[in-house]
Amino acid sequence: MSNNTATKAPLEEKYNDYEKTPVPETARQTWYQQGMVWLGAGFGLSGLATGGVLADGLSFRDMLLVSIIGSIIITIIGTLNALVSAHTHLSTSFTCRRSFGIQGAKIIGIILCISNFGWYAFQADLFGTTIASVIKHVNGSSVNSVIFTIIGGITMSLTAIFGFKAIKLLSEVGLPLLAVLCVIAVWKTSSMISFGDIWNAGPVSTPITIPMGIAAVVGSFAVGVTMVGDFSRFSKSKRDCMIGVSIGHCWGYIPILMCGAFFNYAFHNWNIVEIMILSLGLGLFGALVLIIGQWTTNDNNLYTSVLGLMNTLDGISKVPRMRLTLIVGLISTAIAAVGLYKYFVTFLSLLGVFITPIGGILIADFYICNRKNYDGGDVPQGIKWDAIVSWAVASFVGVTMTARPVGLGWFVAVGDVIPVPLICIAVAMVLYVVSQKLQNRKLQNKAGAV
Repeated sequence: MSNNTATKAPLEEKYNDYEKTPVPETARQTWYQQGMVWLGAGFGLSGLATGGVLADGLSFRDMLLVSIIGSIIITIIGTLNALVSAHTHLSTSFTCRRSFGIQGAKIIGIILCISNFGWYAFQADLFGTTIASVIKHVNGSSVNSVIFTIIGGITMSLTAIFGFKAIKLLSEVGLPLLAVLCVIAVWKTSSMISFGDIWNAGPVSTPITIPMGIAAVVGSFAVGVTMVGDFSRFSKSKRDCMIGVSIGHCWGYIPILMCGAFFNYAFHNWNIVEIMILSLGLGLFGALVLIIGQWTTNDNNLYTSVLGLMNTLDGISKVPRMRLTLIVGLISTAIAAVGLYKYFVTFLSLLGVFITPIGGILIADFYICNRKNYDGGDVPQGIKWDAIVSWAVASFVGVTMTARPVGLGWFVAVGDVIPVPLICIAVAMVLYVVSQKLQNRKLQNKAGAV
């Protein structure tokens, strides 16, 4: 055996993330470790920016109500999806084999891969732009953001390469720093502007309705909670799974949204980088912590992208997960560096509409139609067309309710009242349950005829 082979095997074993097999008991994690990962996913520029943007259209009190209701909805959806993978201990893509069939799940895997792959490139570019902006604000120098996009894209891929352990470790290091930064920022803001003024603040810009705000909060995490199984498969128990999801999507996400909104009410600006550096004077510490926060979010994108690709390539390629993550990370970084991803942002947003109905199929299959199948037994080899058709129809419904240029924009008003992800999930569930019942009745009639 060569030295290369001898050193390679222990590394891959040490960071084995069981991407194709159930996570063994020895590798399962507690609610705390699950919660850290999901807090890391939301506690960054994206979560703060979402809260800040919503403050443009909502009063402080309405924003608080919207954050609570929206986060509770996200938590319920996330918990239902998470418990499926907590039962199978398989990733979302591999768990989909039960409901979509092995070949059908390969279709799902490639959609999950492309979507997260594209958003990784988007975030890598944002990473470079953020650092370039920080340098300009601090010393007035203009630098090419592409350099930092490449550095950031490669660096952020490292935790995804080493898998769940590294992602969890980064969150455990980064989250306390982010919490300290937010506390300091809120304290400094309160010394400039009275909390009473912020509490009574109205919309910063054009008002929106409370249902529209709730829809925006749900939409901000709808794709993430569909793929929550990529991490909940590591749960020691259902209790650990439920607590971990609630920490990341409810108890942790509400303060993040409200912090972003708080700063916009105070400074009439939702650009969190400008606020930390220019308005509050937190300088390099604030910028560094925000960059770490962006890292804790974006490594999830690459990690889930590769898990989806592993399912699609299963039986075709034997490239190990760590090596495949490096390859995908480099390609995504290159796409970000040359700006190609900008031409596909609309397409990536459209793919998000196609992802949420997947959760509806999983929920219906696990809780209503075929619960016993998840305890073992044969997995459907081909494509379960009833699942594919239900998913496709539900996705089309979502497209009709999504504004142009992403969607068709036919029924946008409906989506402004009821979150589009909820409608997609509900339609997928109803269609799948009905198709399963019709299929079972057909089989019973055939058996009776014999």
